[in-house]
Amino acid sequence: MEARLTDPVKSKIDDQSLSNQLKTEAMSWGVRIEVVSNWAIALAVISQSPQAVLLNLNGQDPVENSLTLLQKLKEQLPTTPILVITEQDNLTHRVAVSRLGVQRFLHKPVGTAEIFEAIREASSLRLIAQVLPKSQASQAKVMILDDDPIALELLSNLLQPWGLRVKTLQDPQQFWEVLTTVTPDLLLIDLEMPTYSGVDLCRVVRQDPKWGNLPILVVTAHTDLESIQQVFAAGADDFIGKPVVGPELVTRVISRIDRSRLQQELKTLKRRIGT
Repeated sequence: MEARLTDPVKSKIDDQSLSNQLKTEAMSWGVRIEVVSNWAIALAVISQSPQAVLLNLNGQDPVENSLTLLQKLKEQLPTTPILVITEQDNLTHRVAVSRLGVQRFLHKPVGTAEIFEAIREASSLRLIAQVLPKSQASQAKVMILDDDPIALELLSNLLQPWGLRVKTLQDPQQFWEVLTTVTPDLLLIDLEMPTYSGVDLCRVVRQDPKWGNLPILVVTAHTDLESIQQVFAAGADDFIGKPVVGPELVTRVISRIDRSRLQQELKTLKRRIGT
């Protein structure tokens, strides 16, 4: 089965060579690309509701300008996949971009094949999302691990009103037994605990193939660069700073569950069509 995009992919690219390559190869990938060369035009043409936006963040532009543009794009196209190409590769930039809802982060140099594959995957996820219920997170199971009973109660009370089934655990030594019994859709784990830290348990989870795709969010009061690098290196998908902000927690948890389930649907779809 050939996947064709009936709507164009809007591309804000200032790299002329890459731009020409993408336009030349687009047809063979079943993609129609419209290249936009400046911010003002880019913000104007997105009203045409493209299936995806490919944004080239010039390393010479201030990071703040790039993030501001991303924020505007997400406000105007909340359901449209946004893919970023950039020379920036530091963790701070990656986290900032991720928090703005970017689907793919492509670091230069990047080949056109990788770009088109990313576009097709992002567009497929969007199509699946359109035929599924608004949110798949309802009735999802969330396992929360924190040695502080007050924190456990707070986190549980924030998530349960959204239809999430919450299992709390205070003793890290019971972690594996409870994990395999509950089989959660998302793991919310404190960074600092006695006996086993959140980093220890993240690593253990990621070492088991069964749990390789389980979304893991780490709750931590330490948001310095070294701590965050350690969290991501251990396999966490995101972190939430303390004190926890209710709307931020709910948004992060639900979006991670939705994304995980959409990816599973995409894998199933690919198996069915033999791609």
